[in-house]
Amino acid sequence: MSWLGILVGGGLRFGYLWPMHARIEKMGDGFGLRLPKRLLETCGLGAEVSVTVRDKTLVIGPAPTGARIGWAEASQNIPQEALDRDYEELQAFREMPEEWDAHGWQWPEGCSREKV
Repeated sequence: MSWLGILVGGGLRFGYLWPMHARIEKMGDGFGLRLPKRLLETCGLGAEVSVTVRDKTLVIGPAPTGARIGWAEASQNIPQEALDRDYEELQAFREMPEEWDAHGWQWPEGCSREKV
């Protein structure tokens, strides 16, 4: 394939991303952005992605890998004796009153200026 074919076929040339245009199309009740397969592969994107908005720009990246993958299986392998021991050791902590329980929790003022 020539360099022109690579450029036109997906916006890629020598591993660099060249500007390209894409169409936003109506899909069911929402909208979809159709992108070339090669572009998705180059970016490491799969069936699920992370989508955010930054300064009126749509930012698409790989979905988080899931920090808790495998936790359910791992928790099934914890011996019951260890679970019982931890439960006993944390009893006093569970019964300790929290100050914010009495007053209600509120967001700190000025913690975020970003509007979505």
